[in-house]
Amino acid sequence: MSSSIERFAIGIDIGATKIASVLLSQEGELIDSSQVLTLAHEGPPAVFDRVAEQILGLARQKPGAVVGVGIGSPGKVDSKNGVVYDAVNLGWKEVKLDEEITNRTGKSLPIWIQKDTNLNALGEYYFGACQTCTDFIYLGVGSGLGAGIIANGQLITGGDWYAADVGHLSIDPDGQVCVCGGRGCAELSASGPGLIRVTRRLLANRSEVSILGDEAELTPAHVLAAAGQGDPLALEALAEVGRALGIIMSACTVILNPSRFVIGGGLGVAGFDYFMPRVREELTRRTLPNHRGQMDVVRSQVESPAIGSACLVWYALSGKMPERSSSNTIIDSNR
Repeated sequence: MSSSIERFAIGIDIGATKIASVLLSQEGELIDSSQVLTLAHEGPPAVFDRVAEQILGLARQKPGAVVGVGIGSPGKVDSKNGVVYDAVNLGWKEVKLDEEITNRTGKSLPIWIQKDTNLNALGEYYFGACQTCTDFIYLGVGSGLGAGIIANGQLITGGDWYAADVGHLSIDPDGQVCVCGGRGCAELSASGPGLIRVTRRLLANRSEVSILGDEAELTPAHVLAAAGQGDPLALEALAEVGRALGIIMSACTVILNPSRFVIGGGLGVAGFDYFMPRVREELTRRTLPNHRGQMDVVRSQVESPAIGSACLVWYALSGKMPERSSSNTIIDSNR
């Protein structure tokens, strides 16, 4: 295939609430994007159908020029065999995602899959906050807490695809039971549901008035809005998220020596300024100056998680992904 031919990738991010899709050029130009509801309660086949519809619709915009599809999924993702395990929010115990989508879209479009936060890291590496940084950690703070690691320009997936599962590192072994069965996991504080959990605990034991006491159905948006008005309890709850992040980041710092942390996810981006004082406090308390070196912490610069998914195509074509079966060999329809 001639290098002068313009090439495009499709990125799909499968979330618990929505499926985000993009058509991206190799230079990072966003050609098109869309979102549809996941509706996971309708069952895996219905979700696979929606993903395939998004892929086929985007591929029709650049016939013959789309060189692959990258798909991000929660759960444990075996990208070599195309299987997703234990995607709890989707109700998936084990699905052959690669096979299911290929059966619906045809073998002319090669498909690669990867854990969603790993792809968020790739998005930052190719077109976001880390285009000149080869050693960094992405932390996604949203419905849960996840991470992706780039070390020396390589995505770190681990021996059993569980690398960077930081949300389930216990920071309080005697704490509350997590959905994973462990106690005191970091995402019990550092996540959207975690922020609400912390806020309710503070409200139950409050010694001062908070405007959040009037909210019957608390959401992270309520807490952020209250913090914006200077509500002490809301600020304390967000600082607790920062404390949990700071503990996780300290452990990552002494083990991996990253040059940068990127904070993303819905809550991560919206609450960044509120978290950071406590994050820096914990990093200072728990690490040596030499550990931190020139390390910085920045907000995500990638708008859609599906952009990172599209970047998986460029990453795979660069030869940095494990070898795939012959069914995923690129077919040039112009030959």
